[in-house]
Amino acid sequence: MFMTNSAEIFPSYRAKEIAIGAAWDLVETRLLGLPDPLGPLAARFFASISGEGSSHRLYFSNPAAPPLLYLPLWLYDGLVAAGSLSPNLTLAPLLAATMQGYFFVRLQDDMLDDPSRRDLELSLLGNACLSGMVAGFTEILGAASGAFFQAFDRAFVEFSSLTLAEQRSVRHDGPYPASLFEAHTGKVAFARVPMLVVATLAGQLGLETKITTLIKKLGFAYGLTNDALGWPRDLRAGHRTYLLAEAGLEAHELQALESLLPGATRDAALEALAEAAREKLYEGGLLRRTVQQAIETHESALAVAEDLGLPGFEAFTHDRIQWLSTIDRQILAFSLQRALGLRRS
Repeated sequence: MFMTNSAEIFPSYRAKEIAIGAAWDLVETRLLGLPDPLGPLAARFFASISGEGSSHRLYFSNPAAPPLLYLPLWLYDGLVAAGSLSPNLTLAPLLAATMQGYFFVRLQDDMLDDPSRRDLELSLLGNACLSGMVAGFTEILGAASGAFFQAFDRAFVEFSSLTLAEQRSVRHDGPYPASLFEAHTGKVAFARVPMLVVATLAGQLGLETKITTLIKKLGFAYGLTNDALGWPRDLRAGHRTYLLAEAGLEAHELQALESLLPGATRDAALEALAEAAREKLYEGGLLRRTVQQAIETHESALAVAEDLGLPGFEAFTHDRIQWLSTIDRQILAFSLQRALGLRRS
């Protein structure tokens, strides 16, 4: 529905292409070199995260992607500028371990988010990614790994707990207040982990509180954006997200679709629910309010990033807000078309 180009890269992301390219080299060597049948599974996974006509290497760099690899790089740059870290550290192993951690999360999320994609074989590839991440971080930190892994455990448990809580909420009827949605977006707690590695290397694990605040704000902004961009997907998957709850849909209505065989009857039922949602999303202004709230939250996150000392975050925020503003204009155009009777999905 919205115009996004998977081959596009934010200018703020391009500044780190060399470091991220070196990390991709390490990750591809490890995962594609896993013993059969894991190696071929890794190749299949890379193909699945490739955008249309683009390489899987753009997975972390397209405009829709959060700055998962860039946050530890920006923190490193800030700590180097402050004299707390050596400018000569090789960052590719850190980024390679981080990538594998995010692949584990992605593979798990795919199974949770879409019941039709419960690929248990790929979950075993996720295990290999998780072990690669842990081994990588342990080697990088050496004797300092003990204190780090206590913080790692806090982040990992929070990520797991909030992911489960959200899954239960989107599958059930009942109130879904804004406060609960914001709490659920804290499931991105895993994004603290690579920043905590950098903080540990600098002997500044005390930055955990500020890092946590920043990640929570980014998680909320991306949660709003994902709901706005992905509502048709969530509808098809039977997930009553906060946005769909605000649009008046009930979980039992969505889950009733699962009992219908694919075909004209199911398509008609899905379209009826989609049109009911569109009334609130477009004419009711719900989509635009959601995107605008995401923009405001990104602006709020910038203040935290400046306090933390993340050179590069301001440029990213500018890129992100420009991108979201383009989407906002597209939503306005769709809304006007519908108001004029030119109904489109």
